[in-house]
Amino acid sequence: MAEATATREGETLRICGELDFDSVAELCETACLLFQATPIHRIDLSGVQRSNSAGVALLVEWLSQARRRQWPLTFVNIPPQMRAIIEVAELDTVLLLD
Repeated sequence: MAEATATREGETLRICGELDFDSVAELCETACLLFQATPIHRIDLSGVQRSNSAGVALLVEWLSQARRRQWPLTFVNIPPQMRAIIEVAELDTVLLLD
């Protein structure tokens, strides 16, 4: 089973591990708790080793949560594999990529 973790550093949420169908549900629950505190303005994906479309769906969910709270949210250090999925799905106009 793939594992992924989320740690909060100020207004940044750092994601590490593999984002796939096995890990995303648990990571979403963990991150939802972190989203309930003070605003998160940046999600750093530099620690993501591998991702599939489930990881990209998670980014869309986090963006939705941020918008409901009226928080600006930017995704940084997106791995090439995720960026390719985002571009093919034409989500690069929705997800704010840095």
